[in-house]
Amino acid sequence: MREQHVLSSTMASRDAFMRVADHVERSDLSEQGWLIWEGISDYYDTDPLVSRVDAELLAEAVARRVPADKHKDMFRELVRNAAEFEASPENVVADLLETKRQRVGHELASALLAGDSAGELFDQYDKLLSAEDFGNGEDEEQRRGLSVRELVQEGFDRSGLVQVLPESLNRRLDGGLRPGHHLVLFARPEMGKTMMTIEMMAGFLLQGLTVLYIGNEDPIDDVNMRVINRLSGMTKAEVMSEPDKADEVIRPKGYDNLILASLAPGTAREITSLIEAYEPHVLVLDQLRNINMHDDNRVLQLEKAATQARQWAKRYSCVVVSVTQAGDSASGKAILDLGDVDYSNTGIPSQADVMVGLGASDQNKMRGEVVISLPKNKVSGRHEHFAVLSEPHLSKFVSLD
Repeated sequence: MREQHVLSSTMASRDAFMRVADHVERSDLSEQGWLIWEGISDYYDTDPLVSRVDAELLAEAVARRVPADKHKDMFRELVRNAAEFEASPENVVADLLETKRQRVGHELASALLAGDSAGELFDQYDKLLSAEDFGNGEDEEQRRGLSVRELVQEGFDRSGLVQVLPESLNRRLDGGLRPGHHLVLFARPEMGKTMMTIEMMAGFLLQGLTVLYIGNEDPIDDVNMRVINRLSGMTKAEVMSEPDKADEVIRPKGYDNLILASLAPGTAREITSLIEAYEPHVLVLDQLRNINMHDDNRVLQLEKAATQARQWAKRYSCVVVSVTQAGDSASGKAILDLGDVDYSNTGIPSQADVMVGLGASDQNKMRGEVVISLPKNKVSGRHEHFAVLSEPHLSKFVSLD
């Protein structure tokens, strides 16, 4: 593997970088090359929208990492040379992956012949074999001349729907979401965002789906307990007194398919690694505003996070549920609209297929109700609002219609 080819290609193409990022090791590069590689990684991590690296910005960023002033110009020149070097990202990526496959394959064969443990090598080799072909991303899928029957069978088969609890919400989504859809849940503090998230997760688990929950807001053990309450139908006190009984109830209901990850706050690269490790059917991001998108501007931070969430849904063909805040305008309101999304009433909605707002008037609160609003619904087009009954001790919502 030629270092300049790798650096040049990954600077020129974000897609090339994403394909090889998990396979480039420190030992593959020189000390100078590794420092530049880290700069490329940070550059893409900072802005999920950028498609290539700006060489001058990278040169200065790398120079700042070099403690000795006399070496700063040398690193600037190395970055500029890599940017000017002409390399084919497609061929460089293919060559790098094939080289890695051969090396790991030989190591695996040697380990098997020697009777040594080869679990990690099996995993590495399998990951290299399953690496996606360059340029065949989901955004490049092209369709032409499909018959109506083919379109219905391939794109709208109801057997592939991911149902979303509570049931009254699922009906208004025409039976559920499809892999690749992005749902954004928003509400004021203490209005039931976490409870609605748990209600949805319980529904996903009951369908036998794998759910990856990324939490950066509430303590992860608290969320775990509330999931157990919802699946078992037992209160926290009951679970504490009879844990074995709760365990027997929740296992057949899909509890083993739940992965809870606490990131504080978590970066896009860290979350991507978890997605690739667990391959979830559903990804839950709680909350968008706490994902580190390397931007001090709150509006841009949220827009970048929402854009990244949508990209995860498309790239990994999973349903993504993102949680965010509603602004002061939503205080005391039962029916929420797009303008009530905190700091991002344009950026976040533009990246969502479905927006679910939670609100309540004083009368709703007295009756133990929460009002669900659908200010955006590309799935069915039904922009409705309706009340559901909350049961906080079980983290459960009950449909009223």
